[in-house]
Amino acid sequence: MKTEILYGDYFLFGDEFNVKYIKKCLPECELIYTGIHDKPFFADNVPDLIYMGAMSESNQARAINALLPYAERLNELTERGVHILFTSNACDILGKYITDSGEKTECLGLFDFYVERKMLSRFNGMTLGVYKNMEIVGFKSQFGLAYPESENEKFFDVTRGSGLNPDCKWEGFKRNNLIATYLIGPFLILNPPFTKYWLSEISGKNIELPFEEVSIQAYNNRLAEFKDPDRKIV
Repeated sequence: MKTEILYGDYFLFGDEFNVKYIKKCLPECELIYTGIHDKPFFADNVPDLIYMGAMSESNQARAINALLPYAERLNELTERGVHILFTSNACDILGKYITDSGEKTECLGLFDFYVERKMLSRFNGMTLGVYKNMEIVGFKSQFGLAYPESENEKFFDVTRGSGLNPDCKWEGFKRNNLIATYLIGPFLILNPPFTKYWLSEISGKNIELPFEEVSIQAYNNRLAEFKDPDRKIV
């Protein structure tokens, strides 16, 4: 199994631990690190998984410029069913454009949404939702909010907290096996039921998570915290 990590030296919010967790769950997985000046492995090959995580806004601009020549190829791999996961503000890159103080940055356009960024107004909060009967938990910390044209390619419904923006009751985007979510945490460690299901789907075998019993206990404790009506989560 080959997993391509896009611009891992840029990652923030502990998103590098999503990568370490994948490797811990699948020791045989080969990690291919692509730097900002490298030609992506996916340009000429078909990895089993492509991952990108949180980064600063300046590094995000560099990542957009680096990936724009490969937008069509990334879309082709999405249509072929390659598993792709973008977390936190890496999601922005998959939309149509980002607005920021009157400036407009064109993005890859794989999904039909735009991002409105306000660098003096960071949004922080927690999100609870449901995907395929699995409850999803996570945290958000972002300057940009996403505004989709429709909910046809949503990732999951939100039951508490914020979706893509304050008026949206769903979070993230999904098409075939491409998932984009603004949740940080890191996302995979916080959601063992989803991670077990997702990695089993990618690898084609039943995955046993490291310290699975403890992970599930921590997940259940967090669910209880997020569901507590006295707990402010946004």
